[in-house]
Amino acid sequence: MMLKSLRLVLAVCCLSFSPQYVYQKVSMDMLTRSTYKGKLSSLKATVFYTSAGKMVSYYREPAEMLITNNSKGEITMYNFKNNTVIQKQNSMMSTDVNQLYYFLENNKNDLGLTKIGFVLTETKFKDGLKITVWSPPMQLVKDILKVELAHDKGNPVFLGYFDLKGKAINKVFFYDYHLVGGLQFPASVTYINFKGVNDSIISKTSYSNFKVDQEVDEQYLNFVIPANAKVTQ
Repeated sequence: MMLKSLRLVLAVCCLSFSPQYVYQKVSMDMLTRSTYKGKLSSLKATVFYTSAGKMVSYYREPAEMLITNNSKGEITMYNFKNNTVIQKQNSMMSTDVNQLYYFLENNKNDLGLTKIGFVLTETKFKDGLKITVWSPPMQLVKDILKVELAHDKGNPVFLGYFDLKGKAINKVFFYDYHLVGGLQFPASVTYINFKGVNDSIISKTSYSNFKVDQEVDEQYLNFVIPANAKVTQ
């Protein structure tokens, strides 16, 4: 469950630079609450990101962990209590396919859909929103009919994946935008993962305590894993 939640945060669950300001590093506190079948779970972390494409997530709950990944898809997960470390490399865990990446790099037009093979097929306007419709790459055509992405004044507000029957599989809502390093960033994101009829996982992620450059505490951003940590995978 822990790894699934972390993948949601790293994968779902948000960098070309702003012409007004070029940051070197940012940090923010993150709280994710999820509900499924009446059970509530939560994740608390501080997330760090650098303009070089390094992301560090220091988790305080449900377990104290430090997860580091970069644009090459190299990921390290360190467990403080057990002094153990897991190291992997997976292109899908790269920071440049993370939704945070697209917001922090002011690349909000498609939230990475083009990069993973989706093709723009339609653009329409409704109730003041710009809605784009995307067709899936060949490896996903058996599962996904389309993706819809809605923008309000240039900011993404909705991302939805639909199955072959046109029913929603996943919905993501972005709102409560704040300026972070000169960029518009959604301080609240709600994810709905439909598991079946009247069955879904609902997660809300809230970001706060935004810091930029000199304000960023580098304790965990530059944390060095102990040399005696046991590699478990």
